[in-house]
Amino acid sequence: MLKKMINKLRMLIAVLDFLVKNSAKLTFVPALAGFVTSLQETMAQISAMQEAQLVTSKGHTLTKDALKQKAISSILDIIKRANAYAVVANDLMLKEAISITNSQLEVMPQGNLVSACRLVIDSCSSKIADMAAYGLTAQMLTNAGTDLANYEVALPGAKNIIAARKTATSQLDTLFYDAESTLKKIDAMMEIVSNTDPMFYQNYRNLRVIDDLKGKAKASGSQGITGTVASIDTGLNLAGVKVSITGTSYDAITDADGNYSLSLGETGTFSLKAQLSGYSDYTEDGIEVTAGEFTDLDFDMEQAQ
Repeated sequence: MLKKMINKLRMLIAVLDFLVKNSAKLTFVPALAGFVTSLQETMAQISAMQEAQLVTSKGHTLTKDALKQKAISSILDIIKRANAYAVVANDLMLKEAISITNSQLEVMPQGNLVSACRLVIDSCSSKIADMAAYGLTAQMLTNAGTDLANYEVALPGAKNIIAARKTATSQLDTLFYDAESTLKKIDAMMEIVSNTDPMFYQNYRNLRVIDDLKGKAKASGSQGITGTVASIDTGLNLAGVKVSITGTSYDAITDADGNYSLSLGETGTFSLKAQLSGYSDYTEDGIEVTAGEFTDLDFDMEQAQ
């Protein structure tokens, strides 16, 4: 979810909570209760959309991780048996080819992991008859190959999360627009009590304030690009990502929550590049930045293959 949406959501939750808790005071306009109910319904839809996004991302990650662990387990069993044979037979080439530990496999980028496992299977295939006495069979190699293939099939699914998130963002934009439209009607009704109950009115107005980076930008005369960086593979936000504007000296590093903010001393159309060790570089072109505005740009990065 974009930071601007998060800020709006915080405001909406606070305002709705205030209105519900003070429902007894809202009788000064009979129609007001209906708009509060409408706001509650929209908020429920926003919550459901957030939950759907979370389940989709986590569901994919859990499936992929389970397949990864199964493939690693199969390969490690093969390595143990093949290593015993290599030591006894003094087969140095085989020993080198299968010299991989569990900890190494766990942290390997996806592409390297697949290649390393393939090398183990291929290296053992040519000597499978000799390793029968060590409990290594052709069926074990076949099963390991199947486990690895299943893991490979799951990898492209991560890329589809980007498209799904963009679609969800569009749907959330519509829901937030509906919520804001309802709030503007509530704002108009709340003006009725601005003089008769100024404290109640002011408390409401205070909650309607959004921590809006764009508004701050206009006040300071600056502009730029801001957003959050997440991992496609885990769905978690990424800290330490270097985000830079191509061809310029403008850059920033994402904080512990994956947030970044690039203040630019100029306007125009820019290209952005993001880099983090262990991840493929991310680039995006055609980013429009106008005077006094911060362009929102959230994006996902994929582990290096």
